[in-house]
Amino acid sequence: MDALISILLNDLQFKDMSWGDVFSCVLVIYVEPFLCSAGFILNVTCIVVFLTVWSHGYFRKASLLFYLIALSICNALQLLLSIFVIVLPAAEQFISPDIFPREIELLRSVNAETVRYAYPLLMAANYASLWILSLICAQRYQSVCHPWNAWKHRLAFVRNSKMCIVVVVFTAVALNVIRFWELEKVEGTIRVTPLRYNTWYKIIQEGIIFGCIVYGFPMAVLLWFNYNTLKLIRVDERHRCRPSAEHRTAMMTVFVFIFFFLCTTLAASIRLAIILTGNLFASNDYIWLIDLSNLLINVNALIMPIVCFVFTRGFRDLFFVVRYAPSSESVELSMKSGKLLLKERRTRSVSFAAKKTFTTRSLGRTSQ
Repeated sequence: MDALISILLNDLQFKDMSWGDVFSCVLVIYVEPFLCSAGFILNVTCIVVFLTVWSHGYFRKASLLFYLIALSICNALQLLLSIFVIVLPAAEQFISPDIFPREIELLRSVNAETVRYAYPLLMAANYASLWILSLICAQRYQSVCHPWNAWKHRLAFVRNSKMCIVVVVFTAVALNVIRFWELEKVEGTIRVTPLRYNTWYKIIQEGIIFGCIVYGFPMAVLLWFNYNTLKLIRVDERHRCRPSAEHRTAMMTVFVFIFFFLCTTLAASIRLAIILTGNLFASNDYIWLIDLSNLLINVNALIMPIVCFVFTRGFRDLFFVVRYAPSSESVELSMKSGKLLLKERRTRSVSFAAKKTFTTRSLGRTSQ
């Protein structure tokens, strides 16, 4: 801990670094821990809020709420694991072994154990969050579609949120299981295995899986869904037939997509450049681009709860329903009393109709 604090407080170490190392150190040691901590707290807050709402019986049927819970969990897990995969290994790199020999040895042994297992889980959480975001946009588009639209029925499967989440999580973990063999522990340190440098492995893992399945396909799907959602919202605004709460949730997915596009595009570009240029990013002059890419991916995980907070009016819509909603006993009692009241009204209506008929007939007889 003292060694890490010394890095954060001592600027003299920058004198012996290149500009690329300095920028990389600032991103990973100064910015990344704060961003991951703030994002983790915000996503956990979202999880607590959404679970509080989901515990109410009415919202258990809301597929959007379950998607938001799953997305917040994936984002929180991604930000937490980034500390062990990105921040701590970078601290090992920038800590001076001459000043803190014991600390650097302890940190090296900890990284050798944690990075091997945290790295595949980090990638799986990132994959799952991107696909869940696609499902959220699909669910929002399906909900705002008109009943006669063909996509209303084609996308009906997204309303089964639990099944979709299970499939997404299983696929994300399955695609990243092989990453457990990318790193190995040798003599108390973490080392990269030859598998990671294999050309075909990089083409399949980075080019096809990440470039097409994880980034390319979701990007195309998100672009199509959000474009059509905006078209429907504009048409409904002219006719004033869209509820304000539904309008806000649709706009929420649009803004989440915008930040996703801005934050994830650089990461995909760098991965593609790594495949095409080989060891270019191993140079100290360009290594900071990888750190910037990791930072932007975590920025995307940080922005999601902020966007949810803004477009749900600070969660007031959710809390209002939970706080003032009647309990299950009172709902059952009110339903029973409502049935009794309806039955009593029907009885009164029938008796009144009978009396009216009797009076009419009596008047008829009298007139005769």
